[in-house]
Amino acid sequence: MRHHAFSAACVVLLLPAKALAMHCTASHPVTHDIVVRGLLDPSVSIERRKRLADRLLCSALAGNAASQELAGELYFEGPARKGNVLPRDLSRARRLLTAAADHGRRHAMHDLARLELADHHPYRAAMWTRVETALHGPPPAGVAPLHERVQRRVTPDSRLDAEVAAKVRAVREAMGKAEP
Repeated sequence: MRHHAFSAACVVLLLPAKALAMHCTASHPVTHDIVVRGLLDPSVSIERRKRLADRLLCSALAGNAASQELAGELYFEGPARKGNVLPRDLSRARRLLTAAADHGRRHAMHDLARLELADHHPYRAAMWTRVETALHGPPPAGVAPLHERVQRRVTPDSRLDAEVAAKVRAVREAMGKAEP
């Protein structure tokens, strides 16, 4: 419980004041609705996309794992992503993606592995690829090359095994799943 409160406190420190002032819950606004309304559509005015990004961040702060995942991805990609109004910020990306991954979001785990590898942390990347595989099975074909690249750079050891096992237990608990 303390871990979730700490994670929420860390996310609070990352959000703009506008996002904190909005009324959001973990289920409202719905992430898909924010995207459909033009979050990443370059034909939508930048002001509207910024308001939608604020709603996304508010939803992420409220604990919506899908919003945490998307916001983390957008901070990771920054302006390289067409229509994205959020800046590239690896620290914010890491915190938001970790919050989503801690709730079992597979794509967040994959993006965390990409981020950690890009940020020269292959051990952390290996931890996330192994957690993803343990929770969701073998990676899809398009993701497998990342897993292979990470595994070539890190030699598994008992410390990594222990960290992966602990993270898998924690994520399963957060997802409400019992151990197999």
